[in-house]
Amino acid sequence: MNDGSAAKPGLLRELGFLSAFCMVAGSIIGTGVFLVASDMSTSLPAPTQALSAWVVAGILSLFGGLIFSELGAMFPGTGGQYLFLREAFGPIPGFLYGWTLFSVIQSGTIAAVAIGFAKFLSGLTPLSPTAMNLAASLAIAVFTGINLLGVRKGAQVLDAVTTFKIAVLVLLAGAGMLLSSKTTESFGSFAGFQAPAFGVALVAAFWSYDGWSNLCFVAGELKNPQRIIPLAMFAGITAVAVVYIGANVAYYRMMPVAAIKASTFVAADAVRVMAGPGAVKLMSVAVMLSALGCLNAMILAGARVVFAMADHQELPPSLAYVHPTYRVPTNALFLQGAWSILLVWSGRYDQLFTYVMGATLFFYGLTASAVVVLRKARPNAERPYKTPAYPILPAIYIFSMLAIVLNTFVQKPKESFAGLGIVLLGLPVYAWTRQKSPVGETAPTRG
Repeated sequence: MNDGSAAKPGLLRELGFLSAFCMVAGSIIGTGVFLVASDMSTSLPAPTQALSAWVVAGILSLFGGLIFSELGAMFPGTGGQYLFLREAFGPIPGFLYGWTLFSVIQSGTIAAVAIGFAKFLSGLTPLSPTAMNLAASLAIAVFTGINLLGVRKGAQVLDAVTTFKIAVLVLLAGAGMLLSSKTTESFGSFAGFQAPAFGVALVAAFWSYDGWSNLCFVAGELKNPQRIIPLAMFAGITAVAVVYIGANVAYYRMMPVAAIKASTFVAADAVRVMAGPGAVKLMSVAVMLSALGCLNAMILAGARVVFAMADHQELPPSLAYVHPTYRVPTNALFLQGAWSILLVWSGRYDQLFTYVMGATLFFYGLTASAVVVLRKARPNAERPYKTPAYPILPAIYIFSMLAIVLNTFVQKPKESFAGLGIVLLGLPVYAWTRQKSPVGETAPTRG
């Protein structure tokens, strides 16, 4: 089984802190922060309440990153959550997570982000639905191709685009807060606050913050994962939270709540108020590049989970193949790209992703509980990094994830139970793959 070291054929430890930071921030920043303020304002009409949802989601995401850092430093191999759940609870929970990630979570996100890019492109150059699907498919194919040329190539693109995305959000937030407010509305209060509505808004905020866990997927390719993972998690999530909150403050200073609710592209409408119609096209281009950067990060990271599952003989061994020259999981990248493109053309990617959002948060909570389980089961294991404020911080995070998941089942029962069905569908798949790849069968030699 490949442990990700450079001492034998396999994935190489090539990525440093900058690439790790950009993996965290670049995976998070996609299109959500530029769009979801309208949906959140529908659930939480007072700006103070909506901003609080961004703050809470940012803090909880940071808690999650710090918790995952303990596991990432403890198991610095390829696979992230899949590997953590497998170590703490056994192969079946790990497989169910990996199955859900590949079949819907990661591939669905890749499809959704690619379509998001195509929609913004259509705003500049009108495209038919078929042309948008072609543009989205081409984007997936191009960035899959880039990542086939080596993790360093993918990381270089990620570093450049992430730097650009953060700069755009800093400029947006700074201009929105430095310019005179264009609305006379106050930021409101917590009067009329409703916990269920806040929970719905939190899901939207979490979707915008999601992606930070991708760093653990590529831990086997970090130069010093025990040190880099905690630092990059803290720096990346904190930086994104600051610019996210700043951007949303700018929206509410530039536009009344009613206009934000009615907007389909809040960032562009806010920029129009700030700098006029000419700036809207620039914002559209910026969001397109942001989407492509996020797409690249998701493609780079997601294939590593497929590789890890195959390396543990839980998927066909051919998916654990690593190219002898470029040292990337070639077949896993091809499979992920093909499935994501298929989801683009199915037109069901957004619905499927909605179905498993609750499952995604459940797996976050379950992974956090792995820290507690492993502290008791393996008290003497080496832990280069330990979760701060243990066990309080993990308890807060686990309780919060479960509360949001339960609220999701109450507010959206049809979608939630459909998502549960997708997860459980992994059980017969697991049984089939184990029958095809019995314990003891070795993966093909990498290289």
